[in-house]
Amino acid sequence: FDKCHNASKQISKAEADVLLAKSKSLQRLMRYRDAIVVLKDISSRCNNSFISDTPDNFSWLRSCQSEAIERAALCSMRMGDLDSSILIMEEFEKSMHHDEKLNPNVTGMLGASLLLKTPKKVQNNENYIRALLQYASDSSVSPIYSWVHHLITKEADFNPFGSFTTIYAAFAEANNSPFDDPDLINLDDKVRLHYIINEYETFCPHGYVLPLEKEGFEKDCAQHVGSGELAWVLKDRAGYGSHGNKIATTTEVLSMFGSSKNANEQEETKLCQRIVHPPMLMNGRKFSLRVYVVYFPEGAVLTPNGNKEKQSAEVYVSKEGLVKFASDLYSDETSNNIDNKYMTNSGRGDGRSSKQEDFHYLKIQFRENNLDYEQMWRKIRTSIQLVMNRYTLKQHFIDGERCASYNVSIFGIPKILGFDFMLDDDAIPWLLEVNRFPGLDPRTASDSRVKHSVQFDAWIAATERIGFSAEHMKKFCPSDYEGFSLEKL
Repeated sequence: FDKCHNASKQISKAEADVLLAKSKSLQRLMRYRDAIVVLKDISSRCNNSFISDTPDNFSWLRSCQSEAIERAALCSMRMGDLDSSILIMEEFEKSMHHDEKLNPNVTGMLGASLLLKTPKKVQNNENYIRALLQYASDSSVSPIYSWVHHLITKEADFNPFGSFTTIYAAFAEANNSPFDDPDLINLDDKVRLHYIINEYETFCPHGYVLPLEKEGFEKDCAQHVGSGELAWVLKDRAGYGSHGNKIATTTEVLSMFGSSKNANEQEETKLCQRIVHPPMLMNGRKFSLRVYVVYFPEGAVLTPNGNKEKQSAEVYVSKEGLVKFASDLYSDETSNNIDNKYMTNSGRGDGRSSKQEDFHYLKIQFRENNLDYEQMWRKIRTSIQLVMNRYTLKQHFIDGERCASYNVSIFGIPKILGFDFMLDDDAIPWLLEVNRFPGLDPRTASDSRVKHSVQFDAWIAATERIGFSAEHMKKFCPSDYEGFSLEKL
């Protein structure tokens, strides 16, 4: 990356690939402003490189610039900065030659973003917005833009996905779209989530934000926890797939944050969370539960007659979910492969060697061990409801500032979240974290049925929320579908 930090003049394909990869990493770490700096640098250097007029060279440069612009606009949306996002895309569109083919992703994002502006702004640009969304819809690049285009055309036959032959990969990508609620960073960021729910210790493991709460951590350790026990998991704010997590003893944590000098110099805060102990095991292994939640934010929603109707937030929990197992047999003793005994996320490695089962399997295990599955499930539902209630109190604000694009509710697009729980040996569920972008592309055949069913149900709920018939979804019904799985909270 450092070798590519040269914003001077032209850019090579190798440099562009590395810098795009860097921007994706920054975006994944929720460092959106840093990502935008990298992406704008890529775009600027692509402009400087257009002096080379060979067709092949121009093609990859424009493709690279289009991706940089799309990602920069998305990062602005993640921060709730709708105006900057629109400006980035409009400047790019104006820079294109009249005979160039438009990028359908940028075009669709721009059209949908303009719809989020004030009604007067939309009215003055109605034909332009329709043309942008029509182009993106005809290109079938995303179900989002086809959905929005059908909403504004007010067609009686609502069939937004008619041009898609297969849909689930597109649905999975749509869940990562820029048109989710930007305030969801309050759930995705592990430290912010901790501050939202830290008073509900009955379902969330006790934890400390280090180094800020170092004194409280030291007092707790002195009273309750042995220094040599594997008692804690240190979590990066934006870790994913259990990457950025470290299992640690009290002694190890204190050595990392021991001195006041080191604590003050610590650049990144971490969540130090008590490990669920003793855990429930299945076949000698630790496991976690991935519970899927479908969320619609509060706000105005476009209706079939073209009007806007204010609706309250809606939260659904799916009865379909996944049981994710650690790859090695459990032991609470330290060892070189401790992560393989404690970490259960299928995102580790290639994800294909991780064992996963669905909730049917979990019910069978509960029944065979005389455990009350329904009682456990009620506790999960209650904890999700409490988290989402607390979250709505934080809505419309990021770092104390009102979010400019909180009215993404207008599109009625479903947002699928992943709540991760672990059970203790009394079958009590403990909430570990919330995933804003859970992996919805099946990794193996074992999770394909669950993920496809959740996505199918989410879009049925979205269709009904805006007042249309879900008839258009029938052709996408999974072959192994077992019925509507969503329970409204």
